[in-house]
Amino acid sequence: MQNKGTDYIRRILRDKARQKRWRQIMLCLSCIVVFCTAYVLILPAITLEKKTTCEEEEQTLIQEEQNLVQEEDESTVQSDDSDEVEFVSCEPIEEETENVEDVEITEDPEEMDVDFASGEEDAIAAAVDETVIPEAGAADGFDLSAENNKDRLSDVKLFYKLPDNENWQEFSTADNAALIPATAKIKLQVEYKDIQIQNLIDNYNCELTYNLPEVMRNITPEGGIFDGNNKVGTVTCKNRKITVTFNSNYLSSQKKDNQSTINGNFYAQGDVKLSQLPQEDGKTTVSVANKNYYLNFGQDAVAKYGQINIEKTCDNSQVIATESGNYLAYTITVTAGEDGCPDVSVVDTIVINSNCIDSYAGIDTTEKTLAATQNGQNPYETIAEGKAPGKVYLGNPDSTNSVPTPGAENITAPGSMVWKIGDMAVGESRTLTYYVKLKDNVNLKNKEIKNNADVYAKKYKRAYDDTSFTPKIDYDMTKGQDGAIVTNENGTYTITYRLNFTLKKDTSNYALKNFEFRDLLDASDIRTDPKALPYISYNRDSVKLYVKKDGSSEYVLVDNGNYTVSWANGDDNYVTSWDDSNNKPTRFKITGAVDKPITVNPGDSYYVTYTLTVQPEALAKMKSDHVEVKNRYYAYASNAKSDSGGAFDQVWCGVNVGNYKWDEKKVGTGTATDQTIKMGTGDRYDLTSGKVQADSSADISFIVPAGSYPYTVDVNQTLGEWNATNVLMKDELTPKDKMTYIGYAKVEACEYDADTKAYDVKETKWVKIDGLSSFALKPSELGWKDANYAYKFTYYATPANANFSSAKVNNKFSLSGQVGKDGKLFDISDIYSQKEITISGSYKMNVKKESWYYEEPETGAATWQNGKLYWVIEVSGTEIMKGTYFRDSISKDSGLTDSYLHSDSLAGIYKGTLPDNKTIIGYNSLEELLANGGLGDIKNKFTEPKFENSKNFDGTDNYSELSIKANEKIELGNAKLYFIVRTEPQSLPTKYRDAFRYRNHISTSDNGNTWIEQDREDKLLCGGADILKELGQTFTYDGTTVTSKNDGADQGNSSRIVTTELPSAGQYAAWAFKLNYAGELSGSYRVLETIPNGMELAYMRIKWVGDKQKFDTIDSKEIPKLKSDGWKEKTITAGTDNGSEKTKTTTYYVKGKQALIELGDFVAGKERDFYSVDVQVVCRVTDPAVLLGGKEKKFTNQVTLQTTDGREISTATCPATIEPQKKLDKKITGRGTEKITFTIEANSLGEVLPAENGTILTLVDKLSSSLILDTGSIRVVNSKTNEAVTYTAAFDATANTLKIAIPCNVPVKITYDATVDAPPDQSVSFSNEAYWENYSLTGGDSVGVENYSYAAGGTVAAGENITLNIIKKDQNNLSSLLPGAGFEMVSCTRNDDGTITDHSDKKWTGTTNVNGVISFGAGSLTDSAMDYNTIYKVTETKAPDGYVINSEPIYIMVPRKEENATDYSEYVNNCINNSRIQKQYRSPYELTVFNHKGEITVEKKFKDAGGDISSPVSGTYKFGLYENANGTNTTNSDGTTSGTTTEPLQMITITYNAAETGSKTAKFTNLDLKKTYYVFELDDNGKPITDSTTVATVNKMEYFTSYEKPQTAGATTGVNSAVNGDTVTVTNQIRVKELPSTGSYGPLIFRLAGAVLIFFAGLQMLINIKKRACNNR
Repeated sequence: MQNKGTDYIRRILRDKARQKRWRQIMLCLSCIVVFCTAYVLILPAITLEKKTTCEEEEQTLIQEEQNLVQEEDESTVQSDDSDEVEFVSCEPIEEETENVEDVEITEDPEEMDVDFASGEEDAIAAAVDETVIPEAGAADGFDLSAENNKDRLSDVKLFYKLPDNENWQEFSTADNAALIPATAKIKLQVEYKDIQIQNLIDNYNCELTYNLPEVMRNITPEGGIFDGNNKVGTVTCKNRKITVTFNSNYLSSQKKDNQSTINGNFYAQGDVKLSQLPQEDGKTTVSVANKNYYLNFGQDAVAKYGQINIEKTCDNSQVIATESGNYLAYTITVTAGEDGCPDVSVVDTIVINSNCIDSYAGIDTTEKTLAATQNGQNPYETIAEGKAPGKVYLGNPDSTNSVPTPGAENITAPGSMVWKIGDMAVGESRTLTYYVKLKDNVNLKNKEIKNNADVYAKKYKRAYDDTSFTPKIDYDMTKGQDGAIVTNENGTYTITYRLNFTLKKDTSNYALKNFEFRDLLDASDIRTDPKALPYISYNRDSVKLYVKKDGSSEYVLVDNGNYTVSWANGDDNYVTSWDDSNNKPTRFKITGAVDKPITVNPGDSYYVTYTLTVQPEALAKMKSDHVEVKNRYYAYASNAKSDSGGAFDQVWCGVNVGNYKWDEKKVGTGTATDQTIKMGTGDRYDLTSGKVQADSSADISFIVPAGSYPYTVDVNQTLGEWNATNVLMKDELTPKDKMTYIGYAKVEACEYDADTKAYDVKETKWVKIDGLSSFALKPSELGWKDANYAYKFTYYATPANANFSSAKVNNKFSLSGQVGKDGKLFDISDIYSQKEITISGSYKMNVKKESWYYEEPETGAATWQNGKLYWVIEVSGTEIMKGTYFRDSISKDSGLTDSYLHSDSLAGIYKGTLPDNKTIIGYNSLEELLANGGLGDIKNKFTEPKFENSKNFDGTDNYSELSIKANEKIELGNAKLYFIVRTEPQSLPTKYRDAFRYRNHISTSDNGNTWIEQDREDKLLCGGADILKELGQTFTYDGTTVTSKNDGADQGNSSRIVTTELPSAGQYAAWAFKLNYAGELSGSYRVLETIPNGMELAYMRIKWVGDKQKFDTIDSKEIPKLKSDGWKEKTITAGTDNGSEKTKTTTYYVKGKQALIELGDFVAGKERDFYSVDVQVVCRVTDPAVLLGGKEKKFTNQVTLQTTDGREISTATCPATIEPQKKLDKKITGRGTEKITFTIEANSLGEVLPAENGTILTLVDKLSSSLILDTGSIRVVNSKTNEAVTYTAAFDATANTLKIAIPCNVPVKITYDATVDAPPDQSVSFSNEAYWENYSLTGGDSVGVENYSYAAGGTVAAGENITLNIIKKDQNNLSSLLPGAGFEMVSCTRNDDGTITDHSDKKWTGTTNVNGVISFGAGSLTDSAMDYNTIYKVTETKAPDGYVINSEPIYIMVPRKEENATDYSEYVNNCINNSRIQKQYRSPYELTVFNHKGEITVEKKFKDAGGDISSPVSGTYKFGLYENANGTNTTNSDGTTSGTTTEPLQMITITYNAAETGSKTAKFTNLDLKKTYYVFELDDNGKPITDSTTVATVNKMEYFTSYEKPQTAGATTGVNSAVNGDTVTVTNQIRVKELPSTGSYGPLIFRLAGAVLIFFAGLQMLINIKKRACNNR
């Protein structure tokens, strides 16, 4: 115990000692701080005192100096109060400097001189250095080339730059200069010094000049003259002089700054003047500024580099057609440049499709002198008077001889043409016109003929040109029957044909040579049937050729001596004389006669006529009622061929010949009553025994019982041309047991009357066929022989027995044997005709099929996965015979969707009578039918169903037929029998407009072999049977015009939009919902439309009414009750898609994001889209993420179909993807100098964009650090009217970011300037991006330039001083200039470690004037001069009234290269690279400093129910600023005063997007610095949340809202009260146990981790307790 107490006392003593030492240390530090502070405070006073003393001493010395100068000058000096000194002398002198600080003071005032070395020259120096100005030449500027002014040249240099190199190199001053190509650029650089400013102003128009060397031409001055980064003059070139013109204001300002002279340089570049060079070696010498440059451009400089141009053209739009051939005309024009050109030659070569060229007309390998005038197609030359003509010849260029020599042998056709011109004078021009002849025997069509002309000077290729001509033909080529087919007396047919060909004049450019017409009956692809060809022949003397030449109006017959017709059979061995013994020709062709080829020129038309004869034997041979004669017409030309080398085109014609009826059967309807047929007096025969024999009965009539069918057969109606008396004519009924003939068959022999074109009955005979099921006879057996009769058979057949319900019976009439004509026989066997009928037996059974309903598949079903189609087969009548078969089959018709029969497809067979005359389809389901229909199951009276798969469906248990047989006779009476069959759709419609049609057939049979189809039924499944929704189009509207995206069913048709109902310009989506697509609705229905979030409804209207739904019967219904429930009634009258003249007035109701319309009355026509109605729904996009954030977004529109009492039936949805339209378009609209002009087009449509306060949007424009914004250059205008737009601009200098607040519904154009923060000729990259505040760059635009630089044509320097202009502006309103801001500036030095040290010995102070401007550096007693390459620290010492002081020091510098230096000094470069120092490269330095009024910051946080910080909840949160603690104001937001209001003075928002974390802040701005405000969050009703203990609804969630603020000295009471600079934290705490976060797990992970730790901690405690217990034991 004692030891423990001692240790405790020792620790206390040790702690007290430590505390004592710390108190001593703190006391020492405090003393140091007090001393340093006091010393710093007295430094300014010491500095001011020293400065005043020094200034007094300096003023005394200056005064003494001035007196001394006046005494020493022998001239008379007069001085006035203005400090201007005038020397009364005959020599021109400059004004004496007024800046006394610039006078250098020596140690001994008595010996003080003016310092000329510094460039500060006084009047004496002026008198010595510059002569009296001559009277003439002053206007030309101060000539630096003049001999007496050469001392003002520092240096003159001559550079060159090679074409493939960007580096300038100085010409050699040694006489062994290296060879330089004469294409090099030359730059002259002139450096000058000590130019008297006043003399330049008074006598030389502010201009300097310098004469150019003779070796230079085409001079291009480079940019302007810059002083630092300031453009102060221009460089031009005129009269072979470089002229520098200074801005007079610049020179005047230099005078005011006490500068008397200027130094600098200028430069210009140009080309080599080749004519000045000796051609033998190309060497010359240029003397400048007492130095010689040696230039070596090598020999033949003019030949190698002299300008020479060549232009080649094809002079005709069409080929020149002559008797000697087709030609192309070309011209080549060669023009020498400003140096002339020696030994010029042109080599012209066909480079593409030279095989189309026959020759160069009139040119061969012998050199010929060119003529001066045109002579046919011979070449000729156009030259200036007095010039010797050139020569021309053919040659073969090769690698060693680019310009061939004349007299070459073995020219490779067509060779190359050489035009020898010789030496050309300056500007001389020559033109050669020549022709090339085209080949007649090669395909020219669409073959580009390209030739290239190369121009050479001596052996050097200098230039080239080429031209192309593509021969093209465009034509009309047709073939057709000319007039009607003529039937000749001999039974033959004559067809007249016409072949047409026209070569179009305007679209064809060459003539077709050796043209041929060919016509073939037996072409390889289109041909007449070979069996008929022997009976078809050309009439060879009928071929005629007609022509209508270009310019003629009528066709004329071509003399047959000018063309030849030749013939062939089956091949191309054409002969002009045809021997019929060699078979008939099957083809012919027309060509020009010998030495008279057919040439078709553009504009010519030809046609050919001929006739062709078809013999009737062709029809017999074909066993056909007609023959189709097919023949093909080909067009050939030697210079136009197909790719295969044949005809260049072909057409064909088919003509049907013949009007026969070899065998035609007809059947009538069953007789309703018994009929008696009287036979008259005609011969009667009996065929009942199987043979034709005389009828021995005395019958003169017979009775045809009711239900019999009449048949007629027309035989051998062949225009009386064929004898068919020996043809066997057979008729048979099948099946034989179902029908038999009744009585007699009437057989009529008919004769053809060619005049009336009718078959007249010559004789009638009767043949007994009673009881037979077939008969056969020959007309000769009835006594008709050798007659070309037609025959008509008339007979009856009746059902043979009644022991069936129905059956199909086929009746076939066939011919076999030969017909004869003119002694020739033709076999016509196998010609037949037949008819099929369905007859009814004594058992009456009616079978009908109907589609019932579709049943959706069960979830997770293993079978029937596509659901079930229910079909009903209804059987009515007297009874169903035992053994009657029923077959249900899937249709094999095309254009349908299949469904499957399965082994359990027969759902049941029921019999009975449905109550209340209902039908099966009147029940909604099979279950409802069985429960309420009262039917009995009789499935046991039938066999088990048999399944077949004739359609070969894939898969197991998939069938196409189901058949079943009655096991017994089933009496029906008044009852009906129902088969319920179900099938599974093979596929289902997936899209709304998909419509799949399924079809089933029901057939019956008495034997299971012969089936009779009784009925068929379709079931239509539609994707949107009752209601469907689809996109019509998305579009933009600019207030006048709709521009559709063509992305929907409207197919981009903008007329479908009712623009008068659109609320404003903007982006829109137009949907349409369709009711009753399947045609199954009847009556009236309601549709509830849900408008997607981010959109607003523009209008709804009836858009279209189905073709069979009566237009006037469909209307929108008024629902008066809805008005009382808060729905707003709206109406629209507009045209419909049924026609603009068909208008509809649509009434609908709107409430919030919903719209409701009631439509009726619908007709259930059960036809797809014939009884439907379309309603258009147009919505405007209001979603800020799309309009401002630039995000593509999908909006889903939903409609719900309801009954008129509001019961929901079905829904339909349709998405519309809205792609963001560019709401910001940023461009660089001005560049090339240090000033860059930017233009932003915002809201080009002028739509109402979403704004947080409803009217104003803020545009953010972020400039890269290499740009300096000119805040005074901002202009905002309406982009449509160009009128000024009210805006507010704010600038964040730290972020180099401009913010412009503009109206949210006006199209604006914003322009402003920014200066590139770099000197001339230095590359710098810059960028600029614009976007909407609170949104990403995705919704904006950006521009940028890499490695930008601007040129300087020279530089000038007038001294070592700069000036500074400070402009004071309101940070949040750039148009507000702030007076009364105090500033202090001191010079500084950058230390080696990067720190900056102030120099307080020289200080500038001042206050901004009424224009918000203050200037430093004037160089006066109270405003010392400022220097280049010096750091200055600018500090604001006093803020403008009502503004917060901006006390952050600003470091500035104007860097400048030292004289003759190529780069900045190391010190300056280190300063340039120091990010703390702001640089500008021009003087005056323009520094804009910003202030803002009072600001209060709002920080947003979230807590969970347990009070722990949690992740944010996505959404937009609003905050209001108030004057009173209870959330009220007496001042309105616009500054006016009224009664108490809860409207906030200002409102700001903070937006969280999904998955964002952390807190965010926003600011209230432009506040009174002396005023206390209150910050409140606003609830969903826009009311301030003043009670933190009460739940408030924010973004549709319930929170406890609390406020807190760090307490500072002097702070007001209240956790949400604030003054300028305060931050109020607003926290939302969820009232539920789990906070819906933006995507993170929030505190859940930590809770789980804590629970696990507690568990293990508890477990460890239990283990420890157990261990202690064990130890105790």
